[in-house]
Amino acid sequence: MKTLRLGLEGMLPMAGIAVMLCLMLVVEMASADTGKTYAFPEKFMMRLSYYSIDSADTKVTALNDIGIGVGYSFSKDFDTDDSVEVPRIDIYYRFNERHRIDFSTFSTDRDGQKALEIEVELGDTIFSKGEVLNSSISYDLYRLGYSYSFYHSETVELAVSAGLNVTKYDLEFSNSNGSEREQVDATAPLPMFGLQMGYAFNSNWSLHYLMETFFIEIEDTYKGTFFNNEVTIQYRFLDNFLVGLGVARVGVDLEVDENDWKGEIVDSYDGYLLYTGFYF
Repeated sequence: MKTLRLGLEGMLPMAGIAVMLCLMLVVEMASADTGKTYAFPEKFMMRLSYYSIDSADTKVTALNDIGIGVGYSFSKDFDTDDSVEVPRIDIYYRFNERHRIDFSTFSTDRDGQKALEIEVELGDTIFSKGEVLNSSISYDLYRLGYSYSFYHSETVELAVSAGLNVTKYDLEFSNSNGSEREQVDATAPLPMFGLQMGYAFNSNWSLHYLMETFFIEIEDTYKGTFFNNEVTIQYRFLDNFLVGLGVARVGVDLEVDENDWKGEIVDSYDGYLLYTGFYF
C-alpha cells in the first residue's frame, strides 16, 4: 500500500499537466476547421536527450520458497546513487499522417558502498551487520511501439499507442573482499498501451504529453506493472532541427519467480530531459 501511495503522489504533477493539455485540445477540436495540412507532418524524427535522473528509487525483496522476505531500499539501506545522468534516444517513423512506429532506449548504472546497519539476506547469501556491502544495479529499457493518430489537424495530434517495453535488470551484491557474492538477472517483456498528445502553438513551438501503462502476468514466472509519463515543450528551427526540455517518470513493479531467484523489484526514475533532434 505504501508503494502505491508514493507512485500516485509522484504522478500528480503529470496528471495536472495532462488535464490542462486535454482542455486545450478539446477547445481546439470543437473549433477546428479540418484542412489538408497537419501539425507535425515529418516522416522521420530522431531525438538525443540528456536525461538527468534526480530521484531514482529502487527496492528489492528476495523471497523464500513460501513467499516471505524483507524489502531493501538501494538508496537508504545500501547507499546507492539516486542521481545519474544518462543519454537517451527516441526515434519515430511515419508511414503517413495516421500511422507511425516509435523506438526509445536508455540505460542506467548505479553503485553503492556501505557498512551495513542491519543484517541483509539476499537469496542464499547473508551479509552481516557492520560488513561493508558493495552494490550495483544496471537497468536497461528498450521500447518499441506503434501509434495511430485518430485525430490530426493543423495544431493538434491525438494518438493511441501499443507496443512492448523490454525491461532488463542486473543486480550484484558483494562484501569488501569478494568472498560473499549474490547476483540477480531479470529480463521481462512488458506490453504497454498509451495515449500521446501534441499541441502546436505555432510553426515553432509545441507541447507534448505521453502516458503509457500496462499490467501483465506471464505464467508463474513474471508479474509486472509498467508506467511511463512524459511532458515536453520543444522549439523547431532551421526547418529540420529542434531543441526541447521536459520532465519524465518511468516506473516498474516486477515480480520474478525463476529457478535461481524469486523476488520483487519496485523501481522508479524521476528526471528532466534536455534534448536536440533532427527531422524531415
